[in-house]
Amino acid sequence: MEAESRTPCPPVRLGVLAEDGIAPSIFALVEHGVGKRPALAAQTVGTVELRFAEGYPPVRIDFEGTRILVEDGGAGPPDLVVSGSMPDIVHLTATPLVGGVPSPTSGRGRAALARMARGRVKLEGDRALGRKLLRILAL
Repeated sequence: MEAESRTPCPPVRLGVLAEDGIAPSIFALVEHGVGKRPALAAQTVGTVELRFAEGYPPVRIDFEGTRILVEDGGAGPPDLVVSGSMPDIVHLTATPLVGGVPSPTSGRGRAALARMARGRVKLEGDRALGRKLLRILAL
């Protein structure tokens, strides 16, 4: 834990915003997580796109190791797509994790796994990036 606290936090920046976008909300989650886990954030490289069933513009998170950009909209193919309703996706951030995946020994973890099994939340693409994302966003 001491090494984690000595690692400088990569700066998290807010990029392009859509009029009806939710990137500022996701930015707050990412910034909080990066502050708690700077070493993991600094090691994370890849592009994540969050797609919401409610019709909000997708939110793109670019992890570049030295900086992180959160913005509305997508440009180019992401390494990982997370899709589902906003509540289902946000609930993943409050789920206890084991190895970067929801813990089956926790009620919230089982609920998150059930959401994924039923297809309410889908992760497509780089699973290792998905595990890192969940660990960074974990409350």
